[in-house]
This record gives sequence, C-alpha cells and structure tokens, in this order.
Amino acid sequence: MEYYESPVLTIEWDEELQAVTMNWHDFARSEQYREGLDKGLALVKEKNASYWLADLRDLGTVSQEDQQWTQENWHPRAFETDLSYMAIVQPTSVITNLSVDDLVQEVGSNVTSHMFDNRPDAEGWLREQQQDRQQDHQEQRSLAEKRRERDRSQ
Repeated sequence: MEYYESPVLTIEWDEELQAVTMNWHDFARSEQYREGLDKGLALVKEKNASYWLADLRDLGTVSQEDQQWTQENWHPRAFETDLSYMAIVQPTSVITNLSVDDLVQEVGSNVTSHMFDNRPDAEGWLREQQQDRQQDHQEQRSLAEKRRERDRSQ
C-alpha cells in the first residue's frame, strides 16, 4: 500500500513483511530527505511497525547537516516507537555508502540493523526476524502456560 510519493521517495506499507518500506529514487535535497524520514516515521507510528526496510541504492549523498539531524533529531524519535529491526539496502555509490554507514552505526541499542547489497536479502532477513520473534512469543506463552498448570497443581 502506497503511503507517500515524491520525486525522490516512495514510502509503502508492505503487508507481507509487515514493514515500512522506504524506496529512494534519487538524490534528496535536505527538506526532501527530512520530510521523507518524518513521513516514514509517521507510518511506523500509525502501524505500530517493528520492521523497516530502506532501499538506499539511489539515494545520493546525505549532507553532514542531514546526518547530524538524523542522529540528533530523527533517531531519538524513532527509538521511542515499536521499531525493532531495520534492513538497509546499501547505496551503490561508495561516497554515499560512507555517509550512510555513519548513520547506521548510530542506531540505538533497542534496534537491530543490518546492511545488505540487494533487496531480496534484506527482505529475507526481515522475514527471519519475524519468524524468530514469533517463535520467542510462542515459547513465552508455552512457559507461562506451564507455570499456570504447575501453580494450579500445587
């Protein structure tokens, strides 16, 4: 489901992945970059999303000012949400990749992120995280049920 469209970015809710997807198409000026990240964050909040896929292959270089804004302004707001897993498809440009590497290293301790060379691998990793999370929830429910049964028998 398309949520937001601009000349440089398409944001969608991927029903199958249960993820916000950010598809950058071109270099983003500062206001486009910041608006795009804010729109993506709004969708995270709307959907209570835990998963984020950012395809940065065509993003272009992120300015030093926008990197600082991301780290000081956007990251703290993002880490207050349910966002837990970020899959990032690396930019094709070496220079752009360096600016993105700095941003990814600043991801908070409550968010697990991973960089990928292609989108299918990024999507596969998100699916694995979902399966692991579902398995953990099932194990927790099973343990809770066993405790309740034990408590009833005592």
